[in-house]
Amino acid sequence: MYLTVLTLHSWLRWAALLLAVAATFNAWRSAPVPTDAPLPGRWWDTALMLAVDLQMLVGLLLYFGLSPVTSLAIEHIGAAVRQPLLRYWAIEHAGGMLLVLVLVRVGRIGAMNASTPEAARRRRLFGFAAALALMLVAMPWPGLSHGRPWFRWPTTR
Repeated sequence: MYLTVLTLHSWLRWAALLLAVAATFNAWRSAPVPTDAPLPGRWWDTALMLAVDLQMLVGLLLYFGLSPVTSLAIEHIGAAVRQPLLRYWAIEHAGGMLLVLVLVRVGRIGAMNASTPEAARRRRLFGFAAALALMLVAMPWPGLSHGRPWFRWPTTR
């Protein structure tokens, strides 16, 4: 079960990452629209929120139930803070990705509540660009001490 959920989490990162790039680009290129018109490109916002929410749900399943690494870190949080690998998985990765979720929501909800289309565009751009940057920083890229493979299969750890 653990390897299947971990594989799903690994593959979902690509969907979330690609949608973050697309939503950020859409927010950057959006032309001004009349005040009473809906935000252009709302589909990208919704798809990004869905991908990030789903990724977070699978990540929380791993974090609080299936991952032996985070289970160990949670049991011995004091030792985990001092050990770089455990600290990465227990605090840095999880905290960074939680902040990504918040930034995506702030960008989207801030845009929906903006008084002008230009303010909406700026809020989306800031929220999505910041979320994308943090995603890139908090992902366990191959080659890092805590890195994971580009593409995981159910048989690889």
